[in-house]
Amino acid sequence: MSNTGFETKVPFWNNLTKGEKDIVKRFAHTRSYEAGSVIHSKEQECLGLIQVISGKVRAFMLSEEGREITLYEMKEDDIDLLSASCVVSQITFETQLVADTDCEVLIIPAVCMAELKEKNLAVRCFIFEKLGERFSDAMHVMQDILFVKLDRRIAQYVLSQAKGDSIKTTHEEIAAKINSSREVVSRMLKEMEKEGIIKLGRGQIDIKDRKKLMGI
Repeated sequence: MSNTGFETKVPFWNNLTKGEKDIVKRFAHTRSYEAGSVIHSKEQECLGLIQVISGKVRAFMLSEEGREITLYEMKEDDIDLLSASCVVSQITFETQLVADTDCEVLIIPAVCMAELKEKNLAVRCFIFEKLGERFSDAMHVMQDILFVKLDRRIAQYVLSQAKGDSIKTTHEEIAAKINSSREVVSRMLKEMEKEGIIKLGRGQIDIKDRKKLMGI
């Protein structure tokens, strides 16, 4: 990969020795993905550290029945290490990554991360700090699924993603983001429309009564 601005993209760059920096330069690379492309799945080899340079990436788990549970989303400069199970033995569940939009990511391969983890305390601390953050994100999602009513989760999503009083989205996309089914989400949205809270359009939702939507 080009070394232009390289140091600013590696979060622990200043804590590396010259030899370790040479290793990262040799192995790290960037890769571009089109929207909808699979970046990492359980069928693929251990990837390593991933940092989003541009675009958005979604991390999720896939049940045996094929249901996706979104764990978190990543945007510019966000980092994922849950795809590095071969580097960190404490990772005991499989996550998958997909490009939500066209994106570019920096990849520091598992072989490189494993060597840095063993030799550099700062890198090892960084890895476990980031893993703690991601596990916290996953637990927050599980709490929402278990304890927050579905209509509230839909309302929160619409409010958080709306630009002004409208949001460009589909029922299927909302279902994926809040971990439900499209049919259930569609039914809930239609109920909200009947109550005059929102207006449904093709690929768009308009907020008609923000106060009621916030109060759900």
